[in-house]
Amino acid sequence: MVVTKPAETIESINPATKQSLGRAPLMGESEVNAAVEIAWKTFEHWQLTSYNKRAKLVLKFRQLIANKADELASLISEEVGKPLPEAYLSELCGPLDTCVWLAENCERLLADQPMPLANPLLSSKQSIIAFEPLGVVGIISPWNYPFAIPTMTALMAIMVGNTVLIKPSEKSPLIGIKIGELFLEAGFPPGVVQILTGDGSTGKILSRTNLSKLIFTGSVEGGSALMAQASARLTPVTLELGGKDAAIVLPDAPIDWTARGLVWGAFTNAGQACASVERVYIVKGKNTDKLIDSIVSMTSKLKLGPATDAMTDVGPLIDQSQLDHVVRQVDEAVLGEAKCLTGGHARTDLGGFFFEPTVITGVNQQMKIMREETFGPVMPILVVDSEDQAVELANDSEYGLTATVWAGKLNRAECVARDLNVGTVLINDCLFSHATPQLPWGGIKKSGFGKGHSIFGLQDLCNIKHISIDAAGGAHRVWWYPYSKSKIKMAQGGIQLLHGKLTKRTAGLVNFVGNMFTDAPKQVAQIKKSDEPAEKTDNQD
Repeated sequence: MVVTKPAETIESINPATKQSLGRAPLMGESEVNAAVEIAWKTFEHWQLTSYNKRAKLVLKFRQLIANKADELASLISEEVGKPLPEAYLSELCGPLDTCVWLAENCERLLADQPMPLANPLLSSKQSIIAFEPLGVVGIISPWNYPFAIPTMTALMAIMVGNTVLIKPSEKSPLIGIKIGELFLEAGFPPGVVQILTGDGSTGKILSRTNLSKLIFTGSVEGGSALMAQASARLTPVTLELGGKDAAIVLPDAPIDWTARGLVWGAFTNAGQACASVERVYIVKGKNTDKLIDSIVSMTSKLKLGPATDAMTDVGPLIDQSQLDHVVRQVDEAVLGEAKCLTGGHARTDLGGFFFEPTVITGVNQQMKIMREETFGPVMPILVVDSEDQAVELANDSEYGLTATVWAGKLNRAECVARDLNVGTVLINDCLFSHATPQLPWGGIKKSGFGKGHSIFGLQDLCNIKHISIDAAGGAHRVWWYPYSKSKIKMAQGGIQLLHGKLTKRTAGLVNFVGNMFTDAPKQVAQIKKSDEPAEKTDNQD
């Protein structure tokens, strides 16, 4: 990594205390371009490294995470305000499981696949689907899951054979630097994973360089800008953007389980997850009031405070801008006659960017709190009359990342799940699937496109190449020159033979076979003649 001038740095701030944790280089054009060049040179050798050797390095990386779990969890908690239980469970477990899954399965999942061809005219051909690394992959990662998201993505990319450039958020640069150190300590060659610290300008420079793919996790606005920046080189992008994830609660949903699940889904990581429960539609039933009362009771008991306190349930928001955004949404809802049943206030007295876990009722679908991403510890609840209405309102969104369904009858819940326009639906649980490497991750609409994790995520990091093998000579190709009337009759007969009505297949067979070899002798003769060695002339040696 090229070191910049001391003045060209960004500062890391603890959101719970507003204290400085340190500084990191703000990398500019020369540093980014140099890193890209190194990545390409390293790729030349890394792509030839065996799966077995890559897997051994990945498992060493896994062991390092396990050995340094306390150190990593503390750094995550300090830099982004995540309570320690969440730092361990939501940040470290996903990468650890990813290491094991990749080491055990990647070579098998990306092995060459023979592809049989149904058309009898192609019977002499052997087709193979090969999965090859793309080259250099850029990863622009967010601050809300600063370790899990870039690490899981990078592990998949390098296991395929790519090299990686990670641009961490300017709000979590120290975690990004630590990720780079772990890959080096695990024994990966220096250019396989490089860390580019900086702000939005660094990401902009990276998006315009010579990359094989660019993977971005962040806001809709950021994703749109990145697409425009990458378009000059036609760099393919995978985008995981915002969410306004809906929870649908059916009348037979178990009260205690549902309440506990929704409270965790709305307030874990202070609601700063793209898959947070951001709006709840409860289908009216005999237990509706009891469920809301249970949600309010559980929420009011959550402890708000710094992540360093082992008893803290909900930590701070990341910065003042995010705190102001949450305050605006809640205040607007209250002015619109919504009611905060618990919470509803910023807690500047705690010293950081804190907002109380909040439950709001009396909302309507047109309020910003039901339509725009909140990214904070707020749970708006709307009671509806029917299951159909709940589905209609849940789908009435620009976003389509995840949704949850809460119910007693699982077959009914599955029917609702299939009607929801999102990338993932979880029944009687929430958020967990992002940390599960076997499961695909990605959304539709303004939540982005492309898939991460799973075999689909691996393939997204590959050039999927078709290789066709056929011996030269032998039988002629009926689709080659010369064209003639007999070739037209052969084509007509073949179509009816293979795809026509039963009454036309016999005539099709006659036309096909009767005209198939009409031009063959001429072609074969021409091939043989072209293969004969030229006669020597007086001028030849």
